[in-house]
Amino acid sequence: MRSLAPWLPVALAVAACAPAPSIDASFEGLKGQPLEAVAAKLGPPTNQHISVNGTATVWTDRVRDDTPVPTPKTIFENGRATTIEVMARPEPPIFRTCTLSVQSDAAGTIEAVDRNGTSAACAPLARKAAG
Repeated sequence: MRSLAPWLPVALAVAACAPAPSIDASFEGLKGQPLEAVAAKLGPPTNQHISVNGTATVWTDRVRDDTPVPTPKTIFENGRATTIEVMARPEPPIFRTCTLSVQSDAAGTIEAVDRNGTSAACAPLARKAAG
């Protein structure tokens, strides 16, 4: 029996090059799933409206954005105050919001999905949605 060990690095390199599913693809994958199964993955919704035609359900998530931003900083060089620009985390912290809206039919099957928010803000919800 031959060992597969020599091929392992090649297989890992090929697997690393495979594209990760996009956030929108994760959300689009919710179409056709039962609303109850999605609610079990995402947790309790922020808002839900039930009508004769189906249900509109909304999840909202707030994520802290620690991306450094240009910030003025005063330094004292040779006894003189000089203001320079440095990259620093914003104070107070910035929070980004992601809103995921799904529309399901009367049977509880998701028909439409819409997200509102940046990719960074929606990434945690997308990971939950992907399961």
